Amino acid sequence: MDFLLLTDNLPYSLAMALVILLGLVEGLSMVFGLSLFGLLDDLSPMEMDADVDTDVSGVTGVAGWLCLDRLPLLIWLVLALTSFAIAGFGINYLAQSFYGHLPSPLGVSLAILLGALSCRFLGARLANLLPKNESSAVSVDDLSGLVGVVTLGCARKGFPSEAVVKDIYQQKHYVLVEPELAGEAFSQGTSVVLLNRNGQVWSVVQFNDEI
Repeated sequence: MDFLLLTDNLPYSLAMALVILLGLVEGLSMVFGLSLFGLLDDLSPMEMDADVDTDVSGVTGVAGWLCLDRLPLLIWLVLALTSFAIAGFGINYLAQSFYGHLPSPLGVSLAILLGALSCRFLGARLANLLPKNESSAVSVDDLSGLVGVVTLGCARKGFPSEAVVKDIYQQKHYVLVEPELAGEAFSQGTSVVLLNRNGQVWSVVQFNDEI
């Protein structure tokens, strides 16, 4: 207990306390017929296509690499916080055993790195174990004709940017889009209509709600 309450371990103790708090809130909410699990998923913008290339930059690439698009948000939060806490406790324990003290910023940075690796690899394994809800699954090709909104950067021909689109089940998908015609540019916040998908990129035209 003394080790857990060390000043250097405060970030990791808080992370574990938050995990316990999330569990308690979820348990209490289920008693009243609610679910924090479902609420967080509804609020999350990270319902993305599973086959989006995780090598792309921006929110899509980072979230995809961390498996945030493959796990329910509550489960991902528990995994991330737990991994961060365990990594931090382990780093500080080893540091005290062999070196005596490790600078807190360095320890936290290493814990974040190890936590991210845990989300990447353990998250992928966990996602494969979770049941899939096929009844509301939408193929990425079924997004054609739907309206999305550019969320990052400025989409130009040959330089795709991110957009978010809701499917018929009101689930959010993050996709890469570029204008159908050369010379056009769609900035952040522009509404666009998805036309055709070429690899990971959708060609789009600007949405005109007057039509």
